[in-house]
Amino acid sequence: MDEMIETNDTILENEISEKNSESNVEVQTENTENKNVLEIDSSILNNEEELEKIMEAVIYVEGNVPISRLRTLFKCENSDIRNHIENINKRYREAKSAIEILEVGDSVLMTIIPSTFGTLSAIYDKKRKKKISKAMLQTLSIIAYKQPLTKAEIDDIRQSDSGYHLRVLMEDGFIAWKGRKDYLDKRQTYGTTDKFLMHFGINSLDDLPKLRELKDLEFNKDE
Repeated sequence: MDEMIETNDTILENEISEKNSESNVEVQTENTENKNVLEIDSSILNNEEELEKIMEAVIYVEGNVPISRLRTLFKCENSDIRNHIENINKRYREAKSAIEILEVGDSVLMTIIPSTFGTLSAIYDKKRKKKISKAMLQTLSIIAYKQPLTKAEIDDIRQSDSGYHLRVLMEDGFIAWKGRKDYLDKRQTYGTTDKFLMHFGINSLDDLPKLRELKDLEFNKDE
């Protein structure tokens, strides 16, 4: 009887040991996988040319990349990232490329140089472009300088209904919902987007005072 109890205890100990071993393997594997995802080989990080190639590829693949992500991936500061991007853009300029990388807000993205806009518009725009109306310009300006705002607040400033203009600006990607003002207020607020910043060639809303006119903004929509 004692031998049977001892045998059962031994079996139980072995099972517990095996489960713990499997658990440790799983944790180690998970940690290893996370490490592979989050870290770039040090041989690349220590080679400026290789680092910039990988950074360029990441921006190309992901499109709009937060600077914080680049900082984590490449283990460098914002100033270093800007220097690397300037080196990449310098190569583009020397090759007379139509591509450049821009810092817009808290992200960077790969885009085309402004001198190609006119030709591309002629190729891809099937509708005749028209300049933004005064009412649309007014609505966009109010949002840009006073965001976040609810529709009611925009209407109050304009002394007119802004529903149509808000819908068009959202469809074209120049404004977006920015959440509610507080937990008691169910009305959504509006604010500008990265596309707005990129269109006017500014890095952040801090540059808005330098923005003299918005009248050159063009839309494919009717007034």
